[in-house]
Amino acid sequence: MPIRNGTIEAAITGAGMCAPGRENVRPIMDVMLDAVEEALADAGLTLAEIDGIATFPLRASYKNDSPIDVTELKETLGLDVNHYSGGVEGPAQFTSIFDAVGAITSGQARHVLCYRTLAQYTQQLQDRANPRKPSDGFERVTGKWMYHRPFNVISPVACTAMMFRRHMHEFGTTKRQLGDFVLNTRNNARKNPRAVYRGPMSMDDYMGARMICDPLGLYDCDALLDASTVIIVSRLDAARDTRKTPLVIEGFSGRIGGRYSWDQFEPKWGMMALENGPHLWKSTDFKPADVRVANLYDGFSPQALVWLEALGFCGHGESGPFVEGGNRIGLDGELPLNTGGGQLSGGRMHGYGLLWETCIQMWGEGGERQVPGDVNLGIAAAGGGPLAASILLRRD
Repeated sequence: MPIRNGTIEAAITGAGMCAPGRENVRPIMDVMLDAVEEALADAGLTLAEIDGIATFPLRASYKNDSPIDVTELKETLGLDVNHYSGGVEGPAQFTSIFDAVGAITSGQARHVLCYRTLAQYTQQLQDRANPRKPSDGFERVTGKWMYHRPFNVISPVACTAMMFRRHMHEFGTTKRQLGDFVLNTRNNARKNPRAVYRGPMSMDDYMGARMICDPLGLYDCDALLDASTVIIVSRLDAARDTRKTPLVIEGFSGRIGGRYSWDQFEPKWGMMALENGPHLWKSTDFKPADVRVANLYDGFSPQALVWLEALGFCGHGESGPFVEGGNRIGLDGELPLNTGGGQLSGGRMHGYGLLWETCIQMWGEGGERQVPGDVNLGIAAAGGGPLAASILLRRD
């Protein structure tokens, strides 16, 4: 059975990524197919063995955030699958992984192909080439943003900036401490051949960067790109017949809710990571100190600090001192953090790249950026504000 004695009988068996960068724009389906091919080869599986497919979201409300839905990919690959999922809402980007576990648990599938594909850099180029004119008209703002945009809060970066400003005020967190985290991700990205930004960065570069929304500057924001990441989730008994050592899903947690207020550092106001983290540890006997590698969501840099506190790697309000100097979070530190460059320097793969990197580290395939020692327990977290998801992996 997929679940035995409270243990999740599912594991990650393969991972593939195609991120051609900003100098080689390609049709997004070609990018997607390359990632699928790499993931299948990684697991030693064939397309005929895939009997489930999952993504999130199915179709996003904003352009090119989810350009390939499950039906399109299924037909392109010629898959004969029993399980499909592509929800319009869920507890952050790992929703598709959770759906895959559900399909395996219920006996609907043995090997589920989960993916996240984006073409946001292409969209950015298109928007620059064809800017909207005032005469084109504008759509009426509805939903949660109708309470934000009259005050010129036009992007989640503003909400994150105000949250971090409050963190600075209440706990004494400094911009330079945040910079130590950002520089650590850049140093890791320099050793990652798939990262978008691989050039050197100094603290002066970081502190002097163009301001986006005070106190967050350019390097506090993730890097848009076209990319596809594929993760194969398999039933554990089937996983042991694949090419690699399975990465057992030791536990996972999802949270959604909150009102995404501007400056509140509490779950009920949108910081759902703070509920997600404690819940994750209820499903396992492992503790935060056992984790050997962590790749935490950094769509905007302060979100990774939120996750550090939420997952219990440091106390509430203590994430600034925790990352200060970068030694504790370096590749040979107490908690190697965002080892592939995260989303700030590695590129915005909407959380999936963080899960991919955790897998790579646990399989010992990190190359120059490989964490030393036995990386037998790893964690990935995705989502900022009202969405939060985390996955704890154990090498079988």
